[in-house]
Amino acid sequence: MEDLFDTSRDLNGPVYRNIVSLRESIDLYDELTEGDPALNQVATAAEMRVKQDIPPGIISRGFHYTTAITYPFEHEPYLSSRYGDGSYGVWYGSMETETTMAETAHHMIQDENKIEGVSEIIIRERAVYTVHCHAVLIDLSAKRTSYPGLVAEDYDFTQPIGRRLQHEGQPGLLAPSARREEGINTVIFNPDVLSNPQLIFFLIYRFDPRWQTVKIEREEGNVLMTYP
Repeated sequence: MEDLFDTSRDLNGPVYRNIVSLRESIDLYDELTEGDPALNQVATAAEMRVKQDIPPGIISRGFHYTTAITYPFEHEPYLSSRYGDGSYGVWYGSMETETTMAETAHHMIQDENKIEGVSEIIIRERAVYTVHCHAVLIDLSAKRTSYPGLVAEDYDFTQPIGRRLQHEGQPGLLAPSARREEGINTVIFNPDVLSNPQLIFFLIYRFDPRWQTVKIEREEGNVLMTYP
């Protein structure tokens, strides 16, 4: 099995990260002001006084780093996933936009099917970021044929791989996508190798429980992909 780890790749470029998001901004003071314009104006003015001494870009930069990079390490390290056993955080991205759409559509179907009695189309909004990754990664992306466990529905083969590499201090790995045959995913254990998150576009996912399909749109009515 040691030949599984005999290839590495020095990755120094963008990776796509696809996360839950809202296309429309939300009024953060709505619950406090109960829709009163005067109270909302007071709250907004107070916020501006607090922010006036903060250097430009600090708040937005922090927001994007939290949502696009650090969130799975700080808030979801307990989640069990393909390369994570719940004892450490794992960050997943893809080398191609098509792959990140297929991966997230698959997991949307799984998650929505856990809700009983759903019969109508469910709409979710997502945001796609590019995140720069600079690290030497163990490259498993060409091993799907010789090691089919890499793309199996269960994680019995892959979780020990993630546990071993994370324990050894490896920053991460490249893996074949289980949802798109030619796709490659990035699996990162160390957030320090990730930087410069840039929001590039929003997506709309429409899950049809009758047909078990997800239609993905950039703009309403313009279908980019139907999964599966």
